[in-house]
Amino acid sequence: MSPDADRMPSDAALGDRLLTLTVGPPAAGGTFVARHEGRVVFVRGTTPGETVTARLLEDPREKRDARFWRAEALDVLEAGVDRVPSVWEEAGVDGVGGAEWAHIALPAQRRIASEVLQELLRRAGVTSYPIEQVQVEPAPHDADGLAWRTRVRYAVDAEGRVGMRGWRSHAVRPVGEDPLSAQSIRELRLGEWTAPTGTEAIDAVAPSAGPASVVLIGRELDPDAVRIPETWGDADVAVRTARELVLLRGDGTVHERVGERMFTVGATGFWQSHRRAAELLSDVVETTLRAPHGGSAWDLYGGVGLFGAVAAEQVGPDGSVVTVEGNRRASQLAAENLEHLPQASTATADVTDWVRARRGGVDVVVLDPPRNGAGTELMGLLARAVRQRIVYVSCEPSTLARDLAAIEKQGWQIADLRAFDLFPHTHHIESVAVLERTAG
Repeated sequence: MSPDADRMPSDAALGDRLLTLTVGPPAAGGTFVARHEGRVVFVRGTTPGETVTARLLEDPREKRDARFWRAEALDVLEAGVDRVPSVWEEAGVDGVGGAEWAHIALPAQRRIASEVLQELLRRAGVTSYPIEQVQVEPAPHDADGLAWRTRVRYAVDAEGRVGMRGWRSHAVRPVGEDPLSAQSIRELRLGEWTAPTGTEAIDAVAPSAGPASVVLIGRELDPDAVRIPETWGDADVAVRTARELVLLRGDGTVHERVGERMFTVGATGFWQSHRRAAELLSDVVETTLRAPHGGSAWDLYGGVGLFGAVAAEQVGPDGSVVTVEGNRRASQLAAENLEHLPQASTATADVTDWVRARRGGVDVVVLDPPRNGAGTELMGLLARAVRQRIVYVSCEPSTLARDLAAIEKQGWQIADLRAFDLFPHTHHIESVAVLERTAG
């Protein structure tokens, strides 16, 4: 039973790299755990309880002493109850790496992600919150997990073919219908276009306000070689070289509406990918931060000011909010986005360095670090500086678990912990933890 049989190499070619495996629980990173002669094998493209024929990605003759192997399911001998027809055929065997759970029923994806998050919290030693209550929730009105991705980076091979890289591979694979991407990105038909020589990647953005954006990336790419195809319609277009951003159409920014607020974002800058993520997370932060009127707040890893705006409206004109961001361009845009809120100011700095240099405390903090998390040093600094509450927004559960365990040791507890499926058909999870000082 293999929809990818036409792409499977022969058994003879694989030799002893083929294994028959019965798959067990999920592992962090989107794979599932199987065992072969006592050795752990992390298998992609399967589900719990399945028996599969899998191809080892490493040559076992060269990796005999490895603690574990990695493998990809080629054929399903006995299907699990969670398997469904894939929503994206090109994400199957030897396919693109951006939808490793496309063959798993959406409710099962969330159950499996919940199990992974709970296990990471247990292993980190988190104790102040009932871990079994942590369950991954769907985004509002996201029934099928499709057309959610508003920011996509495509890879380009040496011949100019546009696609995505394979799982643990540098090979560029076709994307087909690309069903996870927003409609306005699919309408660009980038997978059918041949990029000019020197193009290494393409960023496509579907903002909530205004036209789409396309940025061609190549260290030595000649902007004069770019011919904008008709399929791009009125999309803004730019070229990012090793030296500069060259604007071919538009001003190099996109616009995002969140409720009544409008934000300007760099075309290659950070913004939440799921079309409903910014609004959902803003609502959660607004509900949980509870910055006191006339009080103080820090918005750390603040980007272009999404959560800083929430905090500024809560403290009011007599309060103060500082948004701290390491990326200079994002910090400049944050200052523009928050200029109508005089109680808000911005700082361009390394977050840990900036907090370490502060004298005096702050009422509340919201932070949204990158995947490597805040780190134990910053969590220790915040444990001493923050008087009331910390709201920690995370896109990586393993580093979140580490940081939560670290601040628990500093006399803080988890008052609430929610997780959201903002990356459907992948293993990624967005979480929001609310931290307060332990009573007494």
